[in-house]
Amino acid sequence: MLFENTDLSCHHTAKTHATQSDFPESNRTLRESQARIPSGCSKLSRLDIVDKVKGLIFGAVLGDCLGLATEGMTREQVEAVYGEGPIRFGLEDEDVTGVVGVPFIRDAYRSMFDDNDFGDDTDQQLLLVQSLIHTGGVFNNKDFAKRLKDWSQHGLVALSKPPLGTGRATQYTINHPAFEHDPHRAAADVWRSKHVLRSANGAITRAPLLGVVKFWDGTTVIENSADCCRVTHSDPRSIASCAIVSTLVARMLRSQDTEYNDYPPSPTSSLSNPHYQDQMLRSPSNTPPLSNQDLVQNTANKKYFIDTLSTDPCLLSLVDSAIEANQRCLTAPNTDPLFYSPETDQQLTQSYYSQLLAHCYPPVNLESLALDHTDDNQDVFKTLGAAIYGFTRQLPKGEQTSSFKRILMDVVLQGGEADTNASVTGALLGLRMGYSMLPSEWVVGLKHWEWLEDCVEEFVALL
Repeated sequence: MLFENTDLSCHHTAKTHATQSDFPESNRTLRESQARIPSGCSKLSRLDIVDKVKGLIFGAVLGDCLGLATEGMTREQVEAVYGEGPIRFGLEDEDVTGVVGVPFIRDAYRSMFDDNDFGDDTDQQLLLVQSLIHTGGVFNNKDFAKRLKDWSQHGLVALSKPPLGTGRATQYTINHPAFEHDPHRAAADVWRSKHVLRSANGAITRAPLLGVVKFWDGTTVIENSADCCRVTHSDPRSIASCAIVSTLVARMLRSQDTEYNDYPPSPTSSLSNPHYQDQMLRSPSNTPPLSNQDLVQNTANKKYFIDTLSTDPCLLSLVDSAIEANQRCLTAPNTDPLFYSPETDQQLTQSYYSQLLAHCYPPVNLESLALDHTDDNQDVFKTLGAAIYGFTRQLPKGEQTSSFKRILMDVVLQGGEADTNASVTGALLGLRMGYSMLPSEWVVGLKHWEWLEDCVEEFVALL
């Protein structure tokens, strides 16, 4: 695709409204990529890695787009409007079982979006893509903050797309007078003054992409993820959740057997502390893994397709290793500069860690996550839990594409922060399956599909 010759290029969008002082280099004069994949860092070929990265990005976009159908609704409201689904999406009128889809409701909020359009979660991911292209694959929080500020004022200008649906925590931070020159300070100030927004999940949709950049370097992945999270969200729950997602992505791309936890592992210093042991009993690091039969039996509610699928123990052990790698953000706050947070109450962060485990490990089913209960100050853990639950399902052989659609549909039918929940779930499933296995009728049906393809191709060229 000849994006160099079109006004809808990814570079053109990033460049619009930026001043020379903001971006001294022309975006067309790119720095040499610092994200080239070194040989021997993964069992996967470069082609497979690129397919998975494209799957991650488009999976996230699909989840965001579909999730707009129920964003902000309770499960009861969703059922009243959509019944048991499916929701019509993309180029198809029927779902994989032949059921005709229910059109998007056109209330005051959803009427602002075109059919098959994406929302602010994808907008921010695209800003991150553009920033990484500009910097040659090196995350720069000030560059990203400037793009966020410009977007909040002008939207995606090349697409004539205004900024819609921005979360309150993100918007308050962007409006802070220090945001462009010190975004971390701005976010911390908002965290201190807006208690009800502390568990917001607005940063976690950026985390999957940050697991791609230098995925072979686990420390850099965590550093970038925490850095990017703190541009808008300073809460340790947000930082830990972002780091877990990014670490999970990086380890999937490395595809190294040694990164799957064994049972039982060697105890770490934190696990040997009696103060923590009761809080961590749900982690599979501390108990033998449940058999598939046990996992199925523990899933009492089979109303949704996702709940009929057993847990893949290998993927769950990979999740466990990612949580272990980042647990000190909550179990030992501010002892590691990678995880700096303004929260200093260790007893409180311990309770957060217990909440995290309760959302991420069996026994869990979709309704037990209460995704539509957005008033209990656990939004980011709900998003993380939904994504991990979807990611760790055993997909029926030969039915990966249809399973992707049905799992995302199940998540979206829960309402709540449906766009964010489905975006992260779609990213992890898209990473697992690869772009080639995503439903083409959904991908091609996306509004601005070709423009998105151009941006993604430009990004993967860094690898």
